[in-house]
Amino acid sequence: MRLSRSRMIDPSALIRLYDAVGWSTYTSRPENFGPMVENSWLVVSAWADGELVGLARVVGDGATVAYIQDLLVDPGHQLRGIGRALLAEVLAETAHIRQTYITTDDAARNAHVLALYRSLGFRPTPDLGCTTLAIMR
Repeated sequence: MRLSRSRMIDPSALIRLYDAVGWSTYTSRPENFGPMVENSWLVVSAWADGELVGLARVVGDGATVAYIQDLLVDPGHQLRGIGRALLAEVLAETAHIRQTYITTDDAARNAHVLALYRSLGFRPTPDLGCTTLAIMR
């Protein structure tokens, strides 16, 4: 597995990866893939045998706040440390930033994901004296 910070990723490879994890909200608007990669603060991709198998996409200002918008690993490549490697790369880059956020689905379906995030230092915002609010469309 090889990590890359290049934003030169074929949109069809991105669409295949997002489809593989069931994120059809993204793939229903393929025209957004160019801007969402180009306008992100940080993009780290994972490759195996020339195939895109994982991606971390971070939005923010690069100084005070970073939001890990997307972290995905192809289901056929999960449980091989790819997600951890992507997050480690992101956290190394954001070490100087006071606030780094990530959001995931509820705990009932994602216990393994929550365990990974917690092992890397993430905590639920109420544990930090905060509440995060969102509008989802």
